[in-house]
Amino acid sequence: MNSKSLSSWMLIVSPILFFVVFIIGWDVVIGSSETTAEELANIMTQTSTVSIFAVLGTAIFISLAAGPALLAWSKVDSSTLEGNLAFIATMIFGAMITIALLSMGMGFPVIAGDTESMLEAEWIWSVSDSMFAGLFLAWTFGNILLGASLWIENKINKIASGILLLAGILMLIMHLLIGVVPEDVGFIPFIFALVATVIVGVFNLRSES
Repeated sequence: MNSKSLSSWMLIVSPILFFVVFIIGWDVVIGSSETTAEELANIMTQTSTVSIFAVLGTAIFISLAAGPALLAWSKVDSSTLEGNLAFIATMIFGAMITIALLSMGMGFPVIAGDTESMLEAEWIWSVSDSMFAGLFLAWTFGNILLGASLWIENKINKIASGILLLAGILMLIMHLLIGVVPEDVGFIPFIFALVATVIVGVFNLRSES
């Protein structure tokens, strides 16, 4: 399997797994919570299951960032605008992997019960959760730059490239209007970004270059 096939399948599969595991699976298996204290109470009663989710989730996050990183890296060319945009996108998606590893990794001492108090556990878990804001912001700029690069290059379906670019722009608007846009509405660009990633993966797999 070459890098094109690998990146394409990561782009196709990882958003689907993310939706199934994090958006559906976590609430069904672990349960939703209004506060950090309630969430930790749920976690402490099913640590083995949460550990599986954490390891699987880390792998999914890495794949979700590595797929577009590989695609962006394949488009790097210092002599063109689209090539330079792709290079910056590659670095941003690489940063996403770092953030994901740090954020998910911070949760393991809490899951294992290695913290000295519940207050410390709540603090660590809150910091871990807060790091996801940086991850999604990185994903926003990565999608904009990669989408623009693919759009300018015009070797992958132009509609697919435009959809990825639009997904990034909508996510940026969501970040700019955070606190103003209702949470349910703000969730739409995020879902759209997952769909856009799958679409780009499909067309990248079918492309000749």
